[in-house]
Amino acid sequence: KQQRELRRTQRGLERDRTSLEREEKKLEMEIKKAAKQGNKQAATVLAKQLVMLRKQKTRSYAASSQVQAVGIQAKTMQSTVKMAGAMERTSKTMGAVNKQ
Repeated sequence: KQQRELRRTQRGLERDRTSLEREEKKLEMEIKKAAKQGNKQAATVLAKQLVMLRKQKTRSYAASSQVQAVGIQAKTMQSTVKMAGAMERTSKTMGAVNKQ
């Protein structure tokens, strides 16, 4: 159940990142268009937006890696619990065999 939630979150982050990349390409085209027309002020404003968008994309990657790390930790904990259960059953069996 937790893994499903983590995957859903991961997909959402991926969707957001894809839309950010599309927006980045649009901004780049608009900057080139403004520069071609000689509109330096508009190009500067758009360039600032582009920088902020790229920072946001970087933060998205960081969040994605954190979600992934949480998923890995959860899997590790789950396997540790299973291993402890198996060891417990094994020790009980060994104790029963030794008593015979």
